[in-house]
Amino acid sequence: MRRWIIRGAAAFMVLLLCGFFAAALLFFTQPMTEQTFDLSVETVQWEVYIQEGQQRTDLLPDGDIGYTGLSAPGQTFYFSRILTEEVESPVLYLDTVNRSVAVFLDGERLYTDCPEQSGGVGELTLPMLGWDRLEPVEITLPPDYLGKTLTIAQSTGLGEKQIPEMEPTVYPCTVTLSCGYAYESGIVAESFRTAIPAALCFVLGLLLSTAFLWQSFRGRWDIGLFIFSLAAFFLMLVPLGAASFFGHYLPYPEVDLNALSRALCLTSLLLFLGSRGNGRLRWILWGTAALHGLTALLGRASATSLLTVVSEYLGLLGLLAAAVLSLVWRKRGNGFYWLFSPLLLAVLGMGLAVCGVHAAADPTWGRELMIHLRTGFQNGLPRFLLWSWSALTMAAGILAAFIDLFRRESQRRTEERLLLQRGELIRENYENLRKHNEEIQTLRHDLRHHVTALQGLCREGDMGEIQKYLESLSQRPELNRSNGYTVHPAVDTVLTAMLARGAETGVRAEVRVELPPELHIPNSDLCPLLMNLLENALEANEKAPRGRRSGSG
Repeated sequence: MRRWIIRGAAAFMVLLLCGFFAAALLFFTQPMTEQTFDLSVETVQWEVYIQEGQQRTDLLPDGDIGYTGLSAPGQTFYFSRILTEEVESPVLYLDTVNRSVAVFLDGERLYTDCPEQSGGVGELTLPMLGWDRLEPVEITLPPDYLGKTLTIAQSTGLGEKQIPEMEPTVYPCTVTLSCGYAYESGIVAESFRTAIPAALCFVLGLLLSTAFLWQSFRGRWDIGLFIFSLAAFFLMLVPLGAASFFGHYLPYPEVDLNALSRALCLTSLLLFLGSRGNGRLRWILWGTAALHGLTALLGRASATSLLTVVSEYLGLLGLLAAAVLSLVWRKRGNGFYWLFSPLLLAVLGMGLAVCGVHAAADPTWGRELMIHLRTGFQNGLPRFLLWSWSALTMAAGILAAFIDLFRRESQRRTEERLLLQRGELIRENYENLRKHNEEIQTLRHDLRHHVTALQGLCREGDMGEIQKYLESLSQRPELNRSNGYTVHPAVDTVLTAMLARGAETGVRAEVRVELPPELHIPNSDLCPLLMNLLENALEANEKAPRGRRSGSG
């Protein structure tokens, strides 16, 4: 009992330690509390006007988010307000798309899209941009910005021939004031959220590849492990391809890297599950996997490609076939699927339970989920169901693969130990036979002397002396030794070898065995068990005080 308490305390300490440092690692996956203020015209009060020199004319709201009252086509308009929102490291974001802007703080210019125009408020004629911005304009404000007047100058539109035309309504751009630290924290959090699952998938692929090499060095080529390592490496590319900063490091490819990586991961998973099956049914998974991967590559995972639609439905078909065949192979006694089938049912049930609890706690999320599923099938792209199902199947496959690998390695080590025990038993039997032959040779030599002595006594006719001589011979231990301990040959061999080993160390044993010649237990299981018991008994006798070494069975 004490031993189990100590082990439980050690396990609790390890779990507590790992949990603490895991929490420290995951701490940076959540961004700081963002200090953000929406300063758009529909949210806060702005003064919107046009200005020529010192003459200023207010624009009139149109009842929505626009303003009217321009006096000339292509005229630059302004909107300003006093900044009262306090944030650390203030950064201003302007979502202007194709409008050019200039920003002033108390009349001092902070930013402009047209540096060739050096004038201030009321002296600008900003043109439209000839391209669309992909990201908002980012402007860092000085630390003493509070209480100062922010003024933004913005261009108005162009006609179809790229010449100024009178626009009846102008729309000030969206303005956001944020904490610069919060923005950096968001980038750090996204980096951690991307790097941690990618690193875990890489480690998983590395472990599977190492297991494949380990098996191959021992002469057992398990191609399934190599294929499964490819699935882990493809899964590693999924979060990397989905990161918002992916395009800053590599140019965006012509394919959807995120979706294509998922598809190839599923292809490798189906190939692995097929390699663990038996018989011709494996070709169902292999054929589905080949068609799924081929159509995904040809369709380049584009949502508008018909081949992509076919690929995703083939993936669903493959996952369904894997679930059904896992039950069939488990019933046929397949060791891997004996583990995989209940694990798959467990993770699928857990996934459904989590979704059910989340939907019950947040009905809005549940309705959005159902809409998402229905919309996906209506558009012919069941990606949400496909990727969720494949992720759960991948998790069950990983657990089953490693448990099966450890089990097979344990069986291999047990077989090696049994072979060593059998070799030791054979060696001891050989030594016993050699000693037995030597004893027989000695008995034959002594027998000739005894026969000669008895012949002499017979010639003299001394019957009393002959009787005494024969009685002394009958008391000799080598003539009273039993030929065996039991009629069961394997058990008798083990007993003979182990008791002979004990006799060499001074162990006295009384043995009584009653067994039939054959048992239902295989000798390969019975002999190691009996040898272990006798070895433990011999070790216990060796530790006992001198003079008390004995045994009985």
